[in-house]
Amino acid sequence: MTARWPRRLATALATVIVATTLVGAGYQAFLGQLQGNITTIDVSGELGPDSFTSPLVIDEETKGYAPFTMVLMGSDSRQGKRNRGYGKASELGGERSDTTVLLHVNAERNSALAVSIPRDTWVTLPTCKVDGKTVGGKQGRFNEAMDIGGPACTLKALRDLTGLDIDKFMMVDFGGFKRVVDAIGGVEICLNKDVNDKQSGLSLSKGTHIVTGEEALAFVRTRKTLGDGSDTSRIRRQQAFMSSLFKTVLSSDTLLNPTKVLGVLDAATKSLTADPQLSDISNLQELALSMRELRPNQMTFVTMPWTPRGDNATVTINETKAAPLWEAIANDTSWPPARPAEQPVLRVAPEDIRVNVINASGTRGLAKKVAQQLRAQGYNVTSTKNDKNAQEATTTVQFDPRWNVSARTLRYAADADGKRRKGQGQTMNLILGTDFQEVKPVVVSALNKDFSANLNTGDEKFCAE
Repeated sequence: MTARWPRRLATALATVIVATTLVGAGYQAFLGQLQGNITTIDVSGELGPDSFTSPLVIDEETKGYAPFTMVLMGSDSRQGKRNRGYGKASELGGERSDTTVLLHVNAERNSALAVSIPRDTWVTLPTCKVDGKTVGGKQGRFNEAMDIGGPACTLKALRDLTGLDIDKFMMVDFGGFKRVVDAIGGVEICLNKDVNDKQSGLSLSKGTHIVTGEEALAFVRTRKTLGDGSDTSRIRRQQAFMSSLFKTVLSSDTLLNPTKVLGVLDAATKSLTADPQLSDISNLQELALSMRELRPNQMTFVTMPWTPRGDNATVTINETKAAPLWEAIANDTSWPPARPAEQPVLRVAPEDIRVNVINASGTRGLAKKVAQQLRAQGYNVTSTKNDKNAQEATTTVQFDPRWNVSARTLRYAADADGKRRKGQGQTMNLILGTDFQEVKPVVVSALNKDFSANLNTGDEKFCAE
């Protein structure tokens, strides 16, 4: 089998940084000892002389906190004792950054945004220097950048993808993920069915579980037997795991237990490779202090907007939908944007909705026109059709009752009536009537205070509060 990088929770490291805010002055000596645990990689040679010139914590001009942006990476290296058992190192040489999370904390320190980058995003890989040679510059999947030139090349790929000047990063591997989860005593997960996945080794019954070490790793690795089998479905599950871990680290059971706090810190720093700024323990402490008021319900998890590439594996960035997201990070403004007053609460994003467009309006060419509008907003249009034998007055969405949450988004966007049709399946029919005007943009709200992935009644369930 081809082993895949499980979406290790690199964000666990950001969580541990926050946890240090409640570690008192009596532990300063121990924190000093942690410095030697961290591995440093200087990426300034690849990124240019302007790297690390932006303030890490304090903005000297405003004298207040500066917005903070970094990249959390996972390495799928099979090297090292704790990284074995996930495929042969001889067959899976090198390492890839199949888990990449762009983390932004605002200047007010009351909001954090974690954006998952699909590892199979099709991009033009950057040119990077390795041992004096220039490599890259070809078409490929985003996660190949790590194998080409390490963290610096991954940062360059992300710069090209987002247009953001990013130079700060943290990276962990298989063993690091397991150490952190074990140190906090495990993470709560929820399954809506029994799972027995031979590839990852995950074997759990339906319901709620506390998973540790290998079991937690298997949960975030599993792909084919959970959700729809896609990498983007797995991302949503990883984000739910991140939310649960974040709450666990910030719980009183962890923070009021000095032994557990020190264990988490030791596990995290032993697992950590970072840039020169974030590998300095004093910088980490100052950064943690600046985020002492940040709470789990102020952290939003999203996935980079994408569209299928056509091979059921790779995707491409939806630049139209992604542009406002990158702009919000660059300008340190809120995300998601405020919901229009006239719009109801919608839970499912356009990119998670499949739709057939049927023109029953009598207006020639309307199906193709509407399909273009839908695709521009991220909907997956599977077909278009002109019904010459019908002329409907009212635009209608035909949908399977199982997918009623998804249907709400499409019905609002098309200002359409709804018609339940048992057995319709996941793909809905948008039947255009003579009253159709336009496809309205939508703002998708978070599922709950901690998790803003897009779920509907047909998807796997996550533990609710």
